Amino acid sequence: MAQDPPTQGVNKKRSERGEGIVTGNQAVRRAIAVLKAFSDDAPEMGVTEVSRKVNLHKSTVYRLLSAFEGEGLIGKSPENGKYRLGPELIVLGEQVLRHTDVHRVALPFLRDLADRTGETVDLEVLSGSNVVTIEEIAGKHVVAAAGAIGMPWAAHATSTGKVLLAHLPPEKQRQILARTLKKFTPRTLTDPKTLARDFIKIREQGYAVSFGELEDHLIAIGLPIRSRNGDAIAAVSISGPDTRLTPDKMPGLIRTGLETCAKISARLGYHGPAALRAAQSKFMAPRAFV
Repeated sequence: MAQDPPTQGVNKKRSERGEGIVTGNQAVRRAIAVLKAFSDDAPEMGVTEVSRKVNLHKSTVYRLLSAFEGEGLIGKSPENGKYRLGPELIVLGEQVLRHTDVHRVALPFLRDLADRTGETVDLEVLSGSNVVTIEEIAGKHVVAAAGAIGMPWAAHATSTGKVLLAHLPPEKQRQILARTLKKFTPRTLTDPKTLARDFIKIREQGYAVSFGELEDHLIAIGLPIRSRNGDAIAAVSISGPDTRLTPDKMPGLIRTGLETCAKISARLGYHGPAALRAAQSKFMAPRAFV
């Protein structure tokens, strides 16, 4: 009876022990590490920079980047020749966002909220130091807030971002606030201590308001959606110009928004008292936008 050659026998034993699968997993992990090396702090990098960041040989990094570039997952800057994340990731990301449970459950409630308030309603999730728009329902007005699905916005300057940051674990919150925070308007809060105090208030009242902090004269109310275990996994915003979202209208909009988010959270399995208390509580008009 013929015997396996030594190398074939070794490969057969490795295969039987699953070592080939481990090697495959390692290759996948390396590829993922290269993609995840790009961030807000390092949006464009050369081969050497990526190699140092992921601790892989430059030849390996080059092969991976070239393969990703061929598939549209990585692009190249025409100005400096450095690599950056490619447009195909946006397409994949939009598919993920469109098919999440929270999007599916929330969509009919978002449409109803936009219809009842007449203002633009967005559903957003936290991604690092940004919030990303999953869904947007336009309001009834010609002059209205407008964004794009998959668009990232600086969390510290948005109502949805602030309400989601406020519910993060303290250590994660500190990590994000330790970064350099961009000032978009004179009203943008960028001081970590000021934001930390603001987050305490947001957790207590159950919502956040952005008064022209991302864009002049744009007001937005951010309200959390909670998972079964009570985590704030997404946020809804009601936004419009300061000529319509006036102090006398804000309490009603906040109440309606919180009631909507309480219903969405309940559909996702959350039945804690916080949502009901928030929806039934009395509201004080937020400080005037001047």
